[in-house]
Amino acid sequence: MKILSVFIENKPKRLSKIIEELSKEGISISGLAIADAGDFGIVRLIVNDAKKGASILSKQEMIANIQDVVGVNVNNSTISEIAKILGEKNVNIEDALGFGFINNDKILVLKVDNIESANKILSKEGFKIY
Repeated sequence: MKILSVFIENKPKRLSKIIEELSKEGISISGLAIADAGDFGIVRLIVNDAKKGASILSKQEMIANIQDVVGVNVNNSTISEIAKILGEKNVNIEDALGFGFINNDKILVLKVDNIESANKILSKEGFKIY
C-alpha cells in the first residue's frame, strides 16, 4: 500500500490547502494522520492515487513523498493480534500511522522494517492486505 506524506509548516490553513488542492483534482482522502514536530509536521494521507497526489502537491511547491506501508484490515481483529504475529516472525513495527477506511473496511496503517515479509505473513494468517 502506498500513502502520501507531506511536510508542512505547522500554521493555520496549511492542512486545508493540502486537502483543497487534492480534492479539486479528484483525489479522495480516506485516512489522515499528523505528526507534530514543533514548527513543522508531516501529514500522512491514505488517498486513491498517491502518485497523482504527490504530483499535484509538488506543483504547489509542497514537499510530498510516496511512502510504502502495510495496510491491514482490522474489522475482525485487534492491533495486539497483528503486533504479536509480526513480532513472532521478527518483523519490526517502526511506526503506527493510524487508521483509515477503504470500501468501508477499517485499515490499520503500519510502517515496518520488511513490507514484503509483513504482507506475506499477514496474508497467510488470513488478513486482508491493501
